[in-house]
Amino acid sequence: MLALMDLPSETQIRWILQNTARLLSDGAEPVRGLVLPTGEFFPDAFDASPKAVAALASRILKHAGLADVSAEVIVAAPDGTVQKASCSSGACGGGGAFDTKLDRVMKREDGSYAITVGAGEVKHSVALTTALTRAVSLIFLEESGAMETVLPRDAEATVDLTAVLLGFGVLVCNGSHIYQKGCGGVSVHSATKMGVDELALALAIFCELHQVPARLAEKHLETTPREHFDESSVWAASNRKVVKMLRSDPIAIEEERYHLSEARSWLSRALGIGTKKRSTPEEELAQLEKWVATPSAKKEVDPKKAARLAEIRAFMEENAES
Repeated sequence: MLALMDLPSETQIRWILQNTARLLSDGAEPVRGLVLPTGEFFPDAFDASPKAVAALASRILKHAGLADVSAEVIVAAPDGTVQKASCSSGACGGGGAFDTKLDRVMKREDGSYAITVGAGEVKHSVALTTALTRAVSLIFLEESGAMETVLPRDAEATVDLTAVLLGFGVLVCNGSHIYQKGCGGVSVHSATKMGVDELALALAIFCELHQVPARLAEKHLETTPREHFDESSVWAASNRKVVKMLRSDPIAIEEERYHLSEARSWLSRALGIGTKKRSTPEEELAQLEKWVATPSAKKEVDPKKAARLAEIRAFMEENAES
């Protein structure tokens, strides 16, 4: 069973909401919906060659609606040399920590862009995809003019959030928490500025906003991002009215004229039970049994409702066993 994960702080949540509303008004919308790490979205063969990296960047530009933008990808090691593995074992990964600095993207005088990625990133599919996705998101911000209103201290985080809103949330979520096995053991790296908890929440907001089934994103998330996303999805559903305000009343979001609710399970929302955080499947099942057993519930439930409750009970029993 997955453990419950902490949500970002309220300050972080409000920053995400405020900047999401602003970016939506600047046109940060998904062209291809939720982009997933599958052959449907990335059909090109990848052999780690510069040509393959360039093809991947071109594919991401297309998914972002920037197919007309000219960009060149440069593969380089931090010291200007070709990186080599420090031992012959296949267990050794290359690259170490990944770069998240925005100076990896340079706009040329002719309007084209140069994107630099590290040789170590090319060896790691998640890191490379995240690096290119962030680079393309920065290009979107530059091309749309949205970057002009971004505070310098918020620039890198805004790039991450833009990536989510363009449909790349699953990719950057996975890139925010990368387990890398090397000669010294297993370590965790991040190819993003925002943390895994913040990106998981941003992805949950995206799914709620665009009515994307949470299970679709969850299926393609790695373990830690998935655990955070699971809790964030509960929060997003519990704050559905606030999420809708991102479009219907962005000024209220900007001025923070809204109330945030605690994350509640789908069962609690459906039956109006409590306001505490999501329960385990066992706890929810016990809660349901208690509610059904009350005299008022027995009196009010008609055959259709009774059938629905039976379906809920079966669902919860199945999840409790898994």
